[in-house]
Amino acid sequence: MGACKGCSQFFLVLVNIIFSLIGIALLVVGCIVRWGNEFMNNLLQDSYSKLTKALQDAGVDSNLNDFNIADFVGDATLAFIILGAFFFVLGILGCVGACCQVKCMLVIYVIFLVILLLVEVTFIILIFAVRSEVDSWIKKPFKTAIQKEYKGINATDSISIAINFVSVEFKCCGVENSGDFNSSTLWRHETNVANPVIPAICCKNKTESEISDCVQNPDDNNSYKNQGCYEAIESWLTDNQNVMIGVGAAVLAVELLLMIFSLIVCKTNRKKDDYDEY
Repeated sequence: MGACKGCSQFFLVLVNIIFSLIGIALLVVGCIVRWGNEFMNNLLQDSYSKLTKALQDAGVDSNLNDFNIADFVGDATLAFIILGAFFFVLGILGCVGACCQVKCMLVIYVIFLVILLLVEVTFIILIFAVRSEVDSWIKKPFKTAIQKEYKGINATDSISIAINFVSVEFKCCGVENSGDFNSSTLWRHETNVANPVIPAICCKNKTESEISDCVQNPDDNNSYKNQGCYEAIESWLTDNQNVMIGVGAAVLAVELLLMIFSLIVCKTNRKKDDYDEY
């Protein structure tokens, strides 16, 4: 039993040190992105250069000098900070509880793990049980961004660059199709073409002459007008689902092991206390 307890403690300490480090990393990144824009932008300068080159290679002449990572991720930084704090606290509880054999900390730790496990399982069930509602909920903010903030193929704002990058990377147009751009007006002056039907980013070939024809007379040969980005990303996820299922299963297995090992440490401590009292 002593060997089992020792292995349990070692596993708990090791994994929870990793949890704590992940938590610290998320906290630092979240705080820097939210309150240290200049530092983060300087840090990501090489990534911006690579993104600019990728877009230019695809015919998109975007300049990322005005790109601001904080504007792009928005309130997601709060999620990083909250998740970071959660993982840090979880790691400390598990690590100290196992190392010092503090029963109350391990009990709280197990409760946190159970809550985390229930949230994950609930999320998975919801995805399959109310798929259409989930799809609609995910699509809505992206459609809103296209309709209200997208400014065209050469725009330098965060939203436009993100939409351009996704469109180029996944060879798609709009969330569902090019119709998502119909109620948007900001992009319509991106070229010298009068009354464009689709934005230039939806064209397969992005030379000036080909764009002029494509934006006025789009079809499946010269554009991605009927290929929505949501479906394209969904297809990519499906192609890589085995990897994601494997990762998900591994995460669940680790969480279950952490709960089991925590209970083993608690149980052995209880037996020791009973023996000492006797």
